[in-house]
Amino acid sequence: MMPLLLSIGIAYLLSLGAGRLCAAIGLPRVTGYLIVGLAAGPSLGSLGLPALITQEQLHALVPLHDVILGLIVFTIGGSFSLRAVRKMGMKRFRISAVEIGLTALLVALGTFATGALPLTAGFLALMAITTAPAATQMVLREYQSEGSLTDTILPLIGVNNLVAIIAFILLKNSVLSDKASFSIVLVQLFGPFFLGSFVGMVIAIMDQRLTRQVERQILMLALIAITAGIAIVLDISAMLGTLIAGMVAVNASPYGNRILKELTAIDYPLYVLFFIMAGAALHLESLGHMGLIGTAYVVMRLIGKFFGCRIGAFWAGDSQTIKSWLGPAMLAQAGLAIGLAEVLAREWQGPGATIQTVILASVVVFEGVGPLFTRTALVNAGEVTVLNLISQRSRVGYGDGLIQVFNQFENALGISTAAGRKGPAGILVGHIMRRNVEVISNRAPFDEVLKALGHSRYDRLPVINDQNELVGVIKYADIANTLFDPNLRNLVVADDIATNVRLMLTPENSLEKAMAALKDYPNDAYLLVVEENNPKSLVGIVRHNDLLSAHIRISPP
Repeated sequence: MMPLLLSIGIAYLLSLGAGRLCAAIGLPRVTGYLIVGLAAGPSLGSLGLPALITQEQLHALVPLHDVILGLIVFTIGGSFSLRAVRKMGMKRFRISAVEIGLTALLVALGTFATGALPLTAGFLALMAITTAPAATQMVLREYQSEGSLTDTILPLIGVNNLVAIIAFILLKNSVLSDKASFSIVLVQLFGPFFLGSFVGMVIAIMDQRLTRQVERQILMLALIAITAGIAIVLDISAMLGTLIAGMVAVNASPYGNRILKELTAIDYPLYVLFFIMAGAALHLESLGHMGLIGTAYVVMRLIGKFFGCRIGAFWAGDSQTIKSWLGPAMLAQAGLAIGLAEVLAREWQGPGATIQTVILASVVVFEGVGPLFTRTALVNAGEVTVLNLISQRSRVGYGDGLIQVFNQFENALGISTAAGRKGPAGILVGHIMRRNVEVISNRAPFDEVLKALGHSRYDRLPVINDQNELVGVIKYADIANTLFDPNLRNLVVADDIATNVRLMLTPENSLEKAMAALKDYPNDAYLLVVEENNPKSLVGIVRHNDLLSAHIRISPP
């Protein structure tokens, strides 16, 4: 058997190549990491092929797996900032309620109709609610997506998993345990809340005292590991505990956003290892044992997630983007469902094993297609720039890379003979703009304008008329300069406050023109992009950060 460290090192190198290959053909990199884990894991041992990562090595990596999963769930909990919850409002929770209810109902009916026991169908319905946060979050970060869909996905994943854990605890202890286990139910429900709240408060307090970023990172990793360890000792949900810890830490700390930003600086290599382990733990042989119940589970979960989000978005009066693309972005499923199935297989002999087989088989399906559907949803929602899609491919071949290495050595020796370098020509505004734009109607009353600006990620809002034509823009400064009798506030609408747009770019404009605009308007958070032949047709926005990032990315060192 190959030493564990050697196996991990080889798997990392393979994942690097697989991730780049997937990116080159338009697939999320996380798909490549899962494929490497699957190819290197013990699943292929049943086919007579040697395993790079054995079952014993996977077992040895379980503590590290639990810590990384805790880190992922902590980040999901951090998405529940009070500001984010206020921005979501009740309409987002309406979406979640419909999606959870319809998915659970369809899976329960579908699996029962294909031969599952009523209680088995009930447990499968609960597990269908869960959504894998890790795979979804990796896709969001890989493509640097930004917009209303991106802001909605992670909080709803947290709601799904929170509801699933609580419902599972209640159902399992009510039907599989003695009546005297009421105290156990209380411990399993409230234990994670108390543990997570305590850890979150400790992080919020210590985060203010520690002055170095690396110290704060060590603190968070240590407390996440401690939370998972204590939860295992107390036999309570480690995932629920770390979810609550992230929620409390971000809301209680004056530097909540900094907590999540500093974690993202160190977590990506850990996430790669997590998906290698996840791929190695997949059981391809389970697909052959899925049967009618497993097929019904997969089909009904697909239908429930897609139409549940769509119907919920209609009920909430949400945007067409959310209606069309939230469902496909919520399909990934892995760790939590597997963990719940393992608990049932251990405590409920017979039916529990059936449930575990169905879940293991379905996870192979959903972990395979889930990231791809998430990517497709983000791209079609207009929350990923063309440049981010293009940049997934290497812009330097091996031959060019070797030449640049020699040129760099020549520069270091002061004998550079390299020819002039290429500039950023060829990159257009259309490559770096985001198409999903937050706008407001020119008929919107003053209070609605205030609310929209307060919840917007930008410092201004484009104003459109009933024909979706751009008529102006509202900035915070415009609000501050609006003086009128408070008794007349209901008469003031967005059209009364909007000012003319000072500069508008078109998708065909060059990066150089966009950079010049950045210099001319340094206080603008973003620039509007309109059709070349129709300046009233708003097609996207270009953030200053995206402009600078694109310029740095394509400029030579």
